[in-house]
Amino acid sequence: MNLYAPSILNIQSLLMNDGSQSQISVGVRKGENSRRNVLRFGQFRDCSRKTLRLSARSCLPNGNGSVKQEAHGIITNKDGLIIVDHGSRRKESNLMLNEFVAMFTEKTGYPIVEPAHMELAEPSIRDAFRSCVQRGANRVIVSPFFLLPGRHWHQDIPSLTAEAAKDYPGVSYMITAPLGLHSLLVDVMDDRIKHCLSHVVGDADECEVCVGTGKCQVYKFVNK
Repeated sequence: MNLYAPSILNIQSLLMNDGSQSQISVGVRKGENSRRNVLRFGQFRDCSRKTLRLSARSCLPNGNGSVKQEAHGIITNKDGLIIVDHGSRRKESNLMLNEFVAMFTEKTGYPIVEPAHMELAEPSIRDAFRSCVQRGANRVIVSPFFLLPGRHWHQDIPSLTAEAAKDYPGVSYMITAPLGLHSLLVDVMDDRIKHCLSHVVGDADECEVCVGTGKCQVYKFVNK
């Protein structure tokens, strides 16, 4: 990092409660070249002492002017990402996963993203794993398009992924958590509810899930 006569110097600190971590972000920009170093201070307790650990992570500008972190916890061009759902006998449901993967890829810019179905439809996890490797991945990250951590996450997806990985002993892999209790899901559900309510009063078209089905309507039980 060039610290001589910087034109812009940004320092940001994040102070937390005792036992957590503090972060100091120092950004230096001169002309069109920029670099940011992030220093993290972590306090860790054991039964006899308190220690202070200091680590540094460098962040470099990427081609579009934003900052890309140099760290292990990010997707690189050698990572393949598989987004896997359950799979359905209904063709339209399976095609929706393809649409989601296309949206995901466009928004994130991840270089290697493949759809997969756990069962009942193609491509399988094995197919998607092979595609990732053929596209240059040396690590495959399997992300379940599931809400909750049931048997499929605990058993089926790990088993199917392990079988797929046997053909590529030099390729590592991991399986992420399902969507779970992520706070953004509250916004997704709230948006879906409001859209459906708007549709039934004539203020919105059917959403991409209900389109053509006529299912988004108000029902009322009549006791005959």
